[in-house]
Amino acid sequence: MTMLDTDLTEAEISSVETWQRLAPTAIIYFVLKFIVTFLKQGVQNVAVFGGIFVAAGDNRTTVIVYVVAGAIALLIAASILSYLNFRFRVNKNAFLIQKGVIQKKRLTLSFDRIQNIAIKEPIYFKPFGLVIMALESAGSAQEEVSLAGVPKPLALELREKVLAAPVSTQRKAETQAESKESAAPFIHQNNEELARYGLSNNNIWVFAGLAAGAISQIDEDNYLHLFDWVSIPEHYINTDNTFVLIALSMAGIVAVAALLLVISVIGAIIIYHDYQLSYTEGRFLRIKGLFERSETSLAESKVQTLQISQTWPAKLLKRSHLTLKQISFSSAEQPDLNKKSSKFIVPSLTDDQVSDMVGKLYPDLPWKAVSFAPINRLYLRKLLMVDYILPAAGVAILLAQLIGPWWLLFALSPLALFPFMLMHYRKQGFWSDGRYGMIRTGVIGHKYMLFPFHKVQSVEIKRTPGQRRHGLATVVVKLAGHTVRVPYVALSEAEAWRNHILYIVESDTRPWI
Repeated sequence: MTMLDTDLTEAEISSVETWQRLAPTAIIYFVLKFIVTFLKQGVQNVAVFGGIFVAAGDNRTTVIVYVVAGAIALLIAASILSYLNFRFRVNKNAFLIQKGVIQKKRLTLSFDRIQNIAIKEPIYFKPFGLVIMALESAGSAQEEVSLAGVPKPLALELREKVLAAPVSTQRKAETQAESKESAAPFIHQNNEELARYGLSNNNIWVFAGLAAGAISQIDEDNYLHLFDWVSIPEHYINTDNTFVLIALSMAGIVAVAALLLVISVIGAIIIYHDYQLSYTEGRFLRIKGLFERSETSLAESKVQTLQISQTWPAKLLKRSHLTLKQISFSSAEQPDLNKKSSKFIVPSLTDDQVSDMVGKLYPDLPWKAVSFAPINRLYLRKLLMVDYILPAAGVAILLAQLIGPWWLLFALSPLALFPFMLMHYRKQGFWSDGRYGMIRTGVIGHKYMLFPFHKVQSVEIKRTPGQRRHGLATVVVKLAGHTVRVPYVALSEAEAWRNHILYIVESDTRPWI
């Protein structure tokens, strides 16, 4: 466990029990927070400035200078007021927060609701010995509290106080024996491993979506300027030569994909720089970050599900990525707007490191002996007919007047996906040893969802008319904020899973949180 940089006196610790301000340097944090919020609403905010630019006429420059100056002044004033109106105190079992400029808020966050504590050290706080203490509560739709600008020793002391929850006697005995060895990082990823993570995670699709949204805002004139910038002759752009058009399109796709991969790799190195993961006394401690060094402590008892993912690029690189999923409640009325906050990612692991990680979290699980049972072959028919051919045929018939005889080719196009459907079916599988359950999915790579039965919230058996005819069912297992499904298994198998899980939930005395 991380030790304190300096010792705090009793007076310093007890002073936190009275209402406290953040350090004045926290104004920088509020400024940056407002800027990030503004950028996240980029399209709407840019539209406002665009309207001002158009309406200003010949006085555009003067108007823009005044608008920018006013925005900066408003930003600074709002940040100062946010700092002045922020108070916090700590009693024996809870944080009390007062904040808000126009609308005052008072928040009480009890220690038993806190599932994550991240201590972040951005570069603008480091010279002052200050940190951001981010508290994430169980079931919150977003990060509940960020104490920005508190002394690092105090933040570490408060973290120890919050995370000093008792563990079971048996688990405490197990962890005490290994605490000295486990205090040092057992996973330490260098930039080469982080580059592998950047190449093989799914962030490239996020960047692709953002890029597509940005490209859709470019008008025709700007497209021509873009081609001029990359030195593509205009007669190539307007050519009817099929080969040239295909070559340009392919080159553009390759260039965009390469750019997105580079962005993903750079992002992974910046976010997870010098990644270290240690384990002691039933808690994981993660340290990461280049510009903002972050320490996040997570009790193993808070983990609801372990996800082990291997995308097809990760399979080529022989790596897997782990996610320790915590409680993440959401509903139609209050959706989980910040699902990433409930994820604890461990990137780019070898098979041996995966085994070590599973052993840390579930020491009695026979990981090397896991053998998955297949699901019924009727699932493959359902994939082909219900999920692909029927929808494609329906859309093709509706578009028959527009695309002519090509509608038949469009309707049968899902057949080209049949090899991938077959691979997806073959990857489907389930396993249990009576204490744990695991679901496997994937196409080329794989994704495992591993969970202990005593943390299950409810089990449901669902049956479509087709499943009833063939004596099949789908098992829906609901945990705290996560749902896993076992599709197309024999009804007797589904009922056995349900009955056994419900028995474990009723009889097991271990807490699920």
